[in-house]
Amino acid sequence: MKNQTLSFLMIIMITTLSLAQTVDEILEQHFAVIGQEKLLATSTMMTKGKIIQGQFEIPFTSYHKKPMSFRSEAEFQGMKISSGFDGTQGWSINPMMGSTDPQPMTEEQIDRMKIQADYEGLYYNYKEKGYTVELIGKENVDDIETYVLKLTRPSGDVITTYIDAENYVPLKMLTKIKMQGVETEAETIFSNYKPVNDILAAYSVETKMNGQTVMQMVLEEITYDVEIPDSMFEMPEVTAPSDSTKSE
Repeated sequence: MKNQTLSFLMIIMITTLSLAQTVDEILEQHFAVIGQEKLLATSTMMTKGKIIQGQFEIPFTSYHKKPMSFRSEAEFQGMKISSGFDGTQGWSINPMMGSTDPQPMTEEQIDRMKIQADYEGLYYNYKEKGYTVELIGKENVDDIETYVLKLTRPSGDVITTYIDAENYVPLKMLTKIKMQGVETEAETIFSNYKPVNDILAAYSVETKMNGQTVMQMVLEEITYDVEIPDSMFEMPEVTAPSDSTKSE
């Protein structure tokens, strides 16, 4: 009985190690295809494009800087909307919410921002980031065979990515996160991959909720190693009202 139990445990250990190796092999192929080493050799990235929501097209520019700084700027109906994250603290300015003053992000919003701001990408060095990744199996996405990887963050967020089994690029991502105690699910579809300086990126990103498209992001330009000062990611100071305004 003891030998049978030992053999059973050995099988579990071997299977677990094999699975972990398979996950890492898939990611290794993925990194090779998208030019991860080339990306890691850069220090900044600027992206320009437009967000399509219904009948509206909203031009935007985003800025990334190693290791985890991010800023986005957009203009809608004459109003400028921006947000930033310096790796620790985040802020946003949204006149559509009734104020042109920068507002600090909540801890929950900051945790979400860490995903977007991660210059290396979600899956690179995932163990060091405290994430776990499991290979769920294979599944077809629009008749294309994919590897299904399930990533779990310490916060409990679950991100499931469908990676093309032949070309090793992500085709789809399912995200389950809790916002203010309510679980939210979103589906993101990646397409129109193009290389820039041997770094591959999806130029079309469509977001769906409950099967309906809520947003499409179309990239027009990606530039690496542009000069971006650290101050760009810091929360702007609130402009004090002038003396004339006070007297009124």
